[in-house]
Amino acid sequence: MSDPVTQNESPPPVLGPDDPPIDFSRELAAYQKKEKCLVRDHLGKIALVHGDEVLGAFDTADEAYLEGVRRFGDVRLMLKEIRDPNAPLDFVSLFDPNHPSSKRVD
Repeated sequence: MSDPVTQNESPPPVLGPDDPPIDFSRELAAYQKKEKCLVRDHLGKIALVHGDEVLGAFDTADEAYLEGVRRFGDVRLMLKEIRDPNAPLDFVSLFDPNHPSSKRVD
């Protein structure tokens, strides 16, 4: 059996509703360095990124997260869907026609 990985980082903070988002610029830079190969070989999968390293591509976010926790413990991890950067973005409407504040205009 391998030795467990020791945690050198403190656990990620629990953010409140008014806190700024976590800065993932370091992880995004690591992802962008490998993006071309990831898109070519693992399109549609989930990339696991920790610090300056892309740790792998996984079929589901659950698998990626569990592998990150197994290897590093409760530390900051970034999961990113591997998508073609030239493909159009998906649009998901936030409008709910059944909400009481909306009404039909004739």
